[in-house]
Amino acid sequence: MRNNILSILLICVIAAPFTLYAAPAGQPELPLPEDDVLIAPASARLSFAVDDVEPRLPSQYLAGRVAVQLILPESTGAVDPSMEDWTSAQIEQIVAEAQAALDWWRDRLPDARLEFDLSVRVVPTMYEPIRYDLAQERRWIGDVLSELGYVGASHFEQAFRMLFDLREQRHADWATIFFIVNSASDDGYFADGRFAYAYLHGPYSVITSDGGPYQTQWLRAVIAHEFAHLFGALDQYSAARVSCDQRSGYLFTPMTNSMFNNCGTNEPSIMRELINSFTIGAVDTSARHQLGYRDSDADGVIDVLDTTPVISLTATLQETGQRPVVELIARDTPYPSPVQPDASINRITAIEYRVEGSDWQLAIPVDGHFDSTREIAQVELPLYDGNYVVEFRAVNTVGNVSAPITQAFSVNGIGPIPEYRIPEPAQIEEARLVIHLQAPADTQEIEVSFWRDFREAIRVPYRPEVILPLNIVPSLTNIQTIPTIYVRFIDSADRLSLSYALPVAIPEPPQYAVMLPLILR
Repeated sequence: MRNNILSILLICVIAAPFTLYAAPAGQPELPLPEDDVLIAPASARLSFAVDDVEPRLPSQYLAGRVAVQLILPESTGAVDPSMEDWTSAQIEQIVAEAQAALDWWRDRLPDARLEFDLSVRVVPTMYEPIRYDLAQERRWIGDVLSELGYVGASHFEQAFRMLFDLREQRHADWATIFFIVNSASDDGYFADGRFAYAYLHGPYSVITSDGGPYQTQWLRAVIAHEFAHLFGALDQYSAARVSCDQRSGYLFTPMTNSMFNNCGTNEPSIMRELINSFTIGAVDTSARHQLGYRDSDADGVIDVLDTTPVISLTATLQETGQRPVVELIARDTPYPSPVQPDASINRITAIEYRVEGSDWQLAIPVDGHFDSTREIAQVELPLYDGNYVVEFRAVNTVGNVSAPITQAFSVNGIGPIPEYRIPEPAQIEEARLVIHLQAPADTQEIEVSFWRDFREAIRVPYRPEVILPLNIVPSLTNIQTIPTIYVRFIDSADRLSLSYALPVAIPEPPQYAVMLPLILR
């Protein structure tokens, strides 16, 4: 359902006067973006887009896969005279600067598992955006987003609608928009003197193509700074007047590096000044925390990714002669936020069960793919007559495992469990895969796969020695590099057994001796 109205507590940033910072040697002193952190209107606008099951907003913390859309408005002259026109060279440079900024963040936050999907669109508009100020942005932004097919009660709602679509279309965890406004024929500033600003946690940032005083050569630093605002980081330079008691971000962490009242730390940071910090790769601790980059237990997994799945089970009552069927629901439990909807980007990567000490068996999701924070699997347990205790668990992207749940089953009318054995590892001999098996004589077939989920499984009649050519699976270019294969038996009633993980004995490469002539003088 899409009828939640979320109350999101964000930090207001006080408007600040113009300020300068000490630039690195050889660089002129340049003004920081003035009053560049804004707050989008009340979150009731998101009621159309938030799902009860997974209420994830577009940019809550900086980790995982991020879709970044550059939108370059192109004036048509319909309302304002067209004074700016994008050239292919300009567009290439803008994309290169944006990519450099994203690469910079990926390198700064190695444990965030960042992956960026950057794209650019030139979109017509009746207006010439550089002529307008912040109070009038709704005109041209609303017009641009309408051109892209998005409607709404406000240009913010239009932007959020686009972000939700963008995230889904790009298979991303988060999505952001940068409106880059052509200012090549202007002075690099909007009508109110701004050249860059962003809305805290989105929906977008707006930057002139010249980056105000930074010019295009340092546009990457401006983009990197504004990008951090989109994921919750606050400004730290004095004129921003951010005090130490102000908190922000998904983790709602305090400011400890503000120059306004010299609180806590005094670290160089992209949130304090731009050029030198970008050059040396500086991000302070409090900015990292506000972006969600904190590892409280020092286990190498940042808090927002250090989540644990949970699993539940519903068993279907079976009649005599039928195997039990269970439905398993696994979902990842987000790291909680004090102020935002709890959100996890970790996928469920496995739903597993084991029968009294067997190998862990993989249960396949009903949609065939492990690609979501919530997965459902239905499985017929391959049990024969007897009493069993079966364990079930779920695993997520970072390898965290749910607490197991157990269920007792009593099976009748199937027959005694066959004695299946695989006495030794599979062998590779003369471009053939050789598997030795032990099973009752009435065993019908076996299935062999090079993947746990038994995709592209090879079904062959049962024999004590099964020989398969190494090229039997066209999608595998080199079977000799695969250390494990998976085997299961099919009995005379066409019932599957549990699967067996079978190591492959990979032969050592042949050794060659090189004979060198001995020359005596």
